[in-house]
Amino acid sequence: MESQQYIIRPARLEEAALLAAAEREIARVPGRLASSPDELKDDMFRDRIALLAQHDAGLCIVLETEGEIVGHAFLEPHRLAALSHVVFLTIAIHEGHQGRGLGKKMMVHLIDWVRSHPRIEKFELQVRSSNERAIRLYQSLGFVEEGRKTRRIKYGADDYQDDVYMALWVGSFI
Repeated sequence: MESQQYIIRPARLEEAALLAAAEREIARVPGRLASSPDELKDDMFRDRIALLAQHDAGLCIVLETEGEIVGHAFLEPHRLAALSHVVFLTIAIHEGHQGRGLGKKMMVHLIDWVRSHPRIEKFELQVRSSNERAIRLYQSLGFVEEGRKTRRIKYGADDYQDDVYMALWVGSFI
């Protein structure tokens, strides 16, 4: 039985530095994120939180337990009108908190949120081919692989990973 209570809520602007620091920590392990730690700037996170807070089809959430943020996610709408029915996910479970089902908690919340917005019809994400646990999670939630860009990410000499494109259709076909 789970003893901790988890709260999923919108991220606040003042939490941008904390979210950026969490992703920098995750990025220190090759293969976890495409970004390197020095590419993840506090201002970039602050700008994303502010932008998504003003967009009806965008969302930035945090997962909190006992006053500590242990995960976060950005759900970003595409800017082009022809793609406005699509949102794109970035999700991070903070170091030391992986493997506890927290990613699934956040994903279920996000899927419910997406399904409640009639304007959103497609939920997309990219995941490293080596992240088999995440791929299995996404598949268990109904996401399907739509494509793969081979050797797209290069971490070092002869160290390449594929980027797997996955999506969940939440719209209706007429």
